[in-house]
Amino acid sequence: MQIFNSEGIIEMLKIQFLNGGLANQVFQYIFARYYELSHSGEIMYMDDSYFALNMVHNGYELEKVFGLKPHMLSELFDEEVWEYILSEKRKGKSVPQILLDSGEPFIMVSELNSYNSFNPFNGEVYLVKEAFNPKIQDIPENVYYHGYWVNKGWFIGGGYEEIFRKELQFPPMEDDRNRRWQEDIVTGNSVSIHIRRGDYVSLGYAFDIQIYHELIDRYIKDCSNDWTLYVFSDDIAWCRTNSEALGLNLFHKTVFVEGNTQGNNFRDLQLMSQCKGMIVSNSSFCYLAALLNTNKKCVLNRTDRDI
Repeated sequence: MQIFNSEGIIEMLKIQFLNGGLANQVFQYIFARYYELSHSGEIMYMDDSYFALNMVHNGYELEKVFGLKPHMLSELFDEEVWEYILSEKRKGKSVPQILLDSGEPFIMVSELNSYNSFNPFNGEVYLVKEAFNPKIQDIPENVYYHGYWVNKGWFIGGGYEEIFRKELQFPPMEDDRNRRWQEDIVTGNSVSIHIRRGDYVSLGYAFDIQIYHELIDRYIKDCSNDWTLYVFSDDIAWCRTNSEALGLNLFHKTVFVEGNTQGNNFRDLQLMSQCKGMIVSNSSFCYLAALLNTNKKCVLNRTDRDI
């Protein structure tokens, strides 16, 4: 099938991979939006083919949570062509490979050497070593960007931080329980900890219990234990069971934040982003909360990224 008309592709077409949970989607959005803000009048399309065929975490959430409407790749094609692309993707082909096979020149820029897991591609691939390098967006070719781009630089670099903060506004709390937590967090001495379990356990990414205990010990030493600890997790039951081993009982008071599931977990992100203290662990969800937080006074960062 002819994917592009006789005039060919849009000059220097830029496409960003879209996948993952809410935090990863936000960082991918920031990457694409950075391009559009720094390249006046140009568009970076977000490849929405994955969410058209799969339900990951809570699905596509940028519009539901933040009201964002980025340029989607599906908008570039008529319905027949888009259905053809999806049918080829069902057979195991990636979007960049489909576009390359259509006869248009395409390269891939990837921050991950595991791009073949999601986007198998036999064309030219440039692996990015720097976590933040705006020059990769200046390549004068048709480029498919594969990455999550979880880095503070894309958020604050270029002078666009204020724009991003305005665009990433949470909707008002709708239920009494979250409103009470929010009021207590904002008015009191609150510190958050995020304990990622779920797929991190099977993938081998989850922190050992002892690491969390050490982080809490360090926080208390550097800051104070006379605060209320708010525990956020995708497995609160496990956190309760292992509370003592994790060190959660070392604070003046401990609150287990639960109930924000089934597509409502963005409320955890919202509440964490309002805590005065943060113990930042190894998930993009927690890292995003730290970047969005303008209320933080004492932060213990356990990631390899600046906050």
